[in-house]
Amino acid sequence: MNRFTPVKLLPLILSTLLLTSCSGPDSSGGVEFSKTDNAFPYGDCRGSGYQTHSTEETGCGCFVSQNANLETSYYIMPHANLIGANLNNAHLDGSAISAAKLDGASLIKASFVKSNLAGSDLSSANLTEADLSNALLAGSQLIKTTLISADLSWANLQNSDLSNALANDATLINANLLDADISWTNLSGANLTGAKTQGVTAVNTIYSTSTLCPNGLSWPTSGNDCPF
Repeated sequence: MNRFTPVKLLPLILSTLLLTSCSGPDSSGGVEFSKTDNAFPYGDCRGSGYQTHSTEETGCGCFVSQNANLETSYYIMPHANLIGANLNNAHLDGSAISAAKLDGASLIKASFVKSNLAGSDLSSANLTEADLSNALLAGSQLIKTTLISADLSWANLQNSDLSNALANDATLINANLLDADISWTNLSGANLTGAKTQGVTAVNTIYSTSTLCPNGLSWPTSGNDCPF
């Protein structure tokens, strides 16, 4: 390794940071702008370098987290790089954040009601007590994701991978789990009443006597239709 190696790495580091930042050079001229411009949920979904000053909710824009020692800003948009982000207690209802990288993010008690998270990577993220009701999560990766006491009622999880997830006491009422993978997923105490589970893969799925199956019967009860 020579003495110029750190310089070569700098553009890569900066490009990663700009994916999540609310301010900084844009892709068309390096303009600096205030965090208040493009504020969530009225921001431009093309990225922080664009400003349309929309009066309609787009589900995108700058969101300032109050959880870190210093204020940390994140730009909410499709394909956003939010790996390891701290968004505990964030209210991001209706966000347009499909195909985002949220693996390892801390999203405890965050709210993503009616948000579009389709195709996103939430592997190993912490969504304890998060509200994902009516969210679109089709084709998402939730491998080893913590979903303890999370609300996923009416969520679309079709073709998603929830293998090895911790979904103890989670609410999955009327959730769409068609063709999803819940192998090794902990569903102890979870409520799957009304959930669609056709084509689900459920190898060694973990349950308890308080797990409610799609037909409303608890797992040990005769006639239950749990897919495991």
